[in-house]
Amino acid sequence: MASTIVRSRKTKPLASGTRERLILEAETLFGERGIDGVTMRMICEAADQKFAGSVQYHFGDQLGLLYAVFEYREDQLQPQRKALLDEGRKTGQLDNVRYLLRILFEPNFRMYEDHGVISYMRCHAAYLATHRPRGVDHPVDRDSPATQILREAMLLLEKRLSAMGPQLAAFRLECVGAMFLQGMTQYASGPGHSGMTPRQFFDDMLDMMTHAISVLPRPR
Repeated sequence: MASTIVRSRKTKPLASGTRERLILEAETLFGERGIDGVTMRMICEAADQKFAGSVQYHFGDQLGLLYAVFEYREDQLQPQRKALLDEGRKTGQLDNVRYLLRILFEPNFRMYEDHGVISYMRCHAAYLATHRPRGVDHPVDRDSPATQILREAMLLLEKRLSAMGPQLAAFRLECVGAMFLQGMTQYASGPGHSGMTPRQFFDDMLDMMTHAISVLPRPR
């Protein structure tokens, strides 16, 4: 596998202030190097901050900055999730596993499809691989207002998968989430390899994720 990091065409949207610049640069670096491979000094330098303590001043520490990345992005994604949730309620699709997964993941996909931004998905994938298993919180764990619709969709999905129990349903959601994030990262690094448009690839991913999360576990 090539070691060269391929940046998306718009990994750095214009930031309006120091705090936002730090968030966006951290997101990119976390996704490229892994969260443990990034220092606060590296983030400050990438954000053109001469004051080496900028991360500590604005976020307390590196994990505080990681949490801020999630809140920043989830707040942006929430209106799209709400629109999908409202549509599903009107059309009676909220008991459909594939549609619930669409609510959870389509806004992330649209960030890439509409704006070419893959940095958040890379960052999120790094978090699931290393920091989620350590018990590092995501805003969904603290009932952040930015994740209200996300949590509602997750609860609907858990209810739909109730036959396997809440613990396994939650773990499977993390697994298919990692599948989606890694799949999108791989697609973005070479879109021509799949022979599919971004939307076709997303639909294919949804089909795979639906089957993966829904299959009943083997008897123990």
